[in-house]
Amino acid sequence: MALMVFVLIWTHSRPSAAQQSRPLPMFPQAAQSGPTCSEEQRADRLYQLARAENPRLARDGCLATQAFMRAKRMSMGGYFDHEDPKTGRNPVWDAVKLCVHIRRAGARAPAGENLSKGVDTPENIHKALMASPTHRKNILDPRFNHIGVGCYGEICVELFAGF
Repeated sequence: MALMVFVLIWTHSRPSAAQQSRPLPMFPQAAQSGPTCSEEQRADRLYQLARAENPRLARDGCLATQAFMRAKRMSMGGYFDHEDPKTGRNPVWDAVKLCVHIRRAGARAPAGENLSKGVDTPENIHKALMASPTHRKNILDPRFNHIGVGCYGEICVELFAGF
C-alpha cells in the first residue's frame, strides 16, 4: 500500500514574516503496513540524512525534546499543522526561544520547522523534503546550525535554529 507523506514548512526568523508551503503531492514510497523502526530510530535517521545534506547542522538535545513534544501534541490532539488550533500560533518560536535562552539570555535566533506525516521510511520522508524547494531550503539554510528531530506515531518534526 502506497502511503502519502505530508510535509509542511515554516521558514524565516520571525513569525510575522513566515510562510507556509503546501503539502507535497503523492511521493512514490515503499509498501509497508507500519513503521519499520522505532520513533527514536526514525528521528535519528532523519537527523543523519539532514546532516549529510548540511554538515553545519549539529544535533541539539533541547530542540530534539521540543520536536518530540510537538509531534506528540499534534498526534494526541488530532491535528497536523504549523499553527496550534487552540492558540492560532506556531509554537516553534517558543520552543526555539526556550532552547536559546538555556544557552544565552536575551538571544534571538532564526528558526524553521519541517513537519511530515505518514508511515514511511526516513529515506523516503527525506527524499520528499529535498524534492520540495521550501523544505530543501530549510535543511540547507546557512543560518541554521542546530537541529532537533522528534517523531511520535506518524508525525515527525524537524526544528532548526541558528545560535
